[in-house]
Amino acid sequence: MKKLLFLIILVNSLFGLGGIASLSKDEKSVALKLKQILALDEANTYRLYKGYFQSYLNSKHWNVYWYDNTDPADNKISNTKNKTAFITILNDDRVINISIVKYPKIKRLFINTIESLPRKSSSVLKKFNKLKTNSKFLKERETNTYAYFKEKGYMSDINIIVRDPAGLIQFFDTAVFKLK
Repeated sequence: MKKLLFLIILVNSLFGLGGIASLSKDEKSVALKLKQILALDEANTYRLYKGYFQSYLNSKHWNVYWYDNTDPADNKISNTKNKTAFITILNDDRVINISIVKYPKIKRLFINTIESLPRKSSSVLKKFNKLKTNSKFLKERETNTYAYFKEKGYMSDINIIVRDPAGLIQFFDTAVFKLK
C-alpha cells in the first residue's frame, strides 16, 4: 500500500497535475487573460493566479474588468516589452484594484493591490481600535474622519474612513513577483 501511495505522489509531481487546465471555466478565463495581457508562460500564469487572484474570486458572485497596454491608442505603448495590467475585481463584499507592471528584463512583476471594503461605521471603528493597539502598525495620520496606518517593515498600508452610518476599510499592498 505504501508503494502504491508513493507511486501516485511521484506520478502527480512528475506530470505536474494542476495548472491552468485544472481550473474551473471562469477561473481559467481569468488566468488565460492574465497570460495574454502580461505575455506570461503557463507556469508563471498559474503561480500568479493561485498566489494573487484565486482568493479574490472565492465568492459566490464576482466580476472582472481589464485594462492593459493595448488600451491606449499610442502603438509605442502597446508594442513595448514592458507590460501593464489594471484589473478591477468586484465580489460579494469588496472591490479590488490590482495594478501589475511586468519588467521582462529583470524577470519581475511589480504588483499593487488596493482592497476597498465598505462597512458599517461600527465595524470600521472596531478595526481602527485594533490597529491602534497593534504594535505591527504605525499610525501615520489621524483626523476626525480617517486614519492611515503603515505596517512596519512591509509595503502595506491601511486606510480607515468613517462617515456615519458607513465607513471604509482600505488595504494597500505592494509585492514583487519573481518570474521563473
